[in-house]
Amino acid sequence: MSNEYFIERRIKQHKLRRKARRGEIAVRRLYKFIRFLFVIFIFYAIYRIGNAHYWYLPNDIYTNPKSTAIEILGNNIVKREKIINTIKTIPIEEKPLYKINPAELTHKLESLPPVKRAYIRRYWLPSRLVIMLEEEEPAIIISPTETTQEIIAFSKSGKIIPKEYLPLDSKFKPVRILSYGTQGDDYEQWDKEKITKLYNLAYYVKTYANEDVLYIDLRQPHNIFIQLQNIKIRLGELDDTAFERIKSIQDIMPELKILKENIKYVDLAWETKYLKLDKS
Repeated sequence: MSNEYFIERRIKQHKLRRKARRGEIAVRRLYKFIRFLFVIFIFYAIYRIGNAHYWYLPNDIYTNPKSTAIEILGNNIVKREKIINTIKTIPIEEKPLYKINPAELTHKLESLPPVKRAYIRRYWLPSRLVIMLEEEEPAIIISPTETTQEIIAFSKSGKIIPKEYLPLDSKFKPVRILSYGTQGDDYEQWDKEKITKLYNLAYYVKTYANEDVLYIDLRQPHNIFIQLQNIKIRLGELDDTAFERIKSIQDIMPELKILKENIKYVDLAWETKYLKLDKS
């Protein structure tokens, strides 16, 4: 074969390779262009989703009583209306839900006396706030008399629960204390130690008497009475020996079921225990 044939063949091969390379370059450029469009589409989709109206809380979130945009959990003491009235003092800005910082709302809720801790979660589809409260556990409630409504309550941590949150839900079983709050026995000055002592007093009496405590009468601080379901106890003064004196009630309770007389109270104010009879 002549040299002209080999030269012509090489030229054809070179043209084919150049054509193939141009095809590869075109495919790579098309791929890059498609990838660029895809990235643009992703960013646009994120922008549209991030600014969709589904992220925004409704304007009537505080005024519409049927609105589901606020869900409240764990509020056994604080009513829903009180929670709404508290948080609506902080206007929710017109911006997507994920940009709203719930810290200010949480702090506002935790300023309510019965609230120990508050948590707020944000949810989408539908856009809403879920408020979860951890409330104080009531330990005692104060009433002036046996029949009047309670006027104040204390939690186990010694925190005051004001009258506006009363009466308490029936699920709570606080100890009822009768007190006038007079000088020298002002219940608003009671601390956690005092609250715990009164709560434990009721627990001790219930344990040894095997009866529920209806109330503890502190209206005469040095002459305390404890009303059970079927009998009243005169404890006298709540001193260091009070809990020891209470233990003896378990020996007296069986005798009360045998006696037919109308018993006014069981006197545990002294070391010598006796029954006070109602002679009327």
